[in-house]
Amino acid sequence: MFDPNQRSKAFNFALKTQDNFGLIIGAFIIWSFWAIFFSNLEYVFISKVLLTLLLLGFAIITPLIDFNESHATNPLWTGHARFHLVWQVNAMILSSFLSLYLLWITGDSLSLGLVYCIIYLWIIAFALTLFSMSLYDGELNDINGVPPIKQKLFGKNLVIDRNVQAISGAFIICTYSLVLSVI
Repeated sequence: MFDPNQRSKAFNFALKTQDNFGLIIGAFIIWSFWAIFFSNLEYVFISKVLLTLLLLGFAIITPLIDFNESHATNPLWTGHARFHLVWQVNAMILSSFLSLYLLWITGDSLSLGLVYCIIYLWIIAFALTLFSMSLYDGELNDINGVPPIKQKLFGKNLVIDRNVQAISGAFIICTYSLVLSVI
């Protein structure tokens, strides 16, 4: 459903929210540079803030995008495929809340390590699924699914799948956060 007029208001809201969330992430990346060079904040605290944003994205943005006609109620999907999608998204939501608990309530270094493991499990699972699509005739998107991001960069038109963009960003931010937490 690449035509916004054919999508529900909820679906259009989800896409706009995802775009705005990307801007918020960008602002916090800039904040993290400021915090590193011009504040007395501990690097671990900066890492926790960045991880919190990732986890909120997993817990809020993912269901917004997936619990609509592009995925969970997609009329072209079989009921069993929708079941697995809802199961996967619910697992992502619950693991995000568990990670937030470990990050801010438990707060010790073991808990921080577990949070990194949980986030990297989601990232690695995505990568394995992406690179094995030919084995199960998978696709990144359906004709009535989430539209890609169209961007012009150095005069070239780029088309980027939103899942690839989001998980790539999550990998970069998680790795940046990991580096901050160990230096």
